[in-house]
Amino acid sequence: MTDTSARAPAGLRIRVRVLNVSGVPGLARRATNHLREYGFDVVDFGSGRRDGETRTRISNHTSHADWPLRVQRALGVGVIATDPDTSRYVDLTVYLGRDWRPSTETLRP
Repeated sequence: MTDTSARAPAGLRIRVRVLNVSGVPGLARRATNHLREYGFDVVDFGSGRRDGETRTRISNHTSHADWPLRVQRALGVGVIATDPDTSRYVDLTVYLGRDWRPSTETLRP
């Protein structure tokens, strides 16, 4: 967690939604905790369409090109897509695929 290019910039709130589309139970909660450790404000998480997606996709709903790059670095995976939304509730949506592997450390409650 020392890589500052993988962290949310200090004093900046980047709202993220995490959706598990991999079909692997519990992945969204693990990714939520992981991203929060990197300073991202995960405001929503859950399951998306369970199609066993293999690749993680990060949708950027803003004009900030560096924000999804930071999430990509924090997760270690992810294809970035631009999906502008002026009425957005979140800045980024992460669709977790099977390519993201959570840390083997014990999950905190």
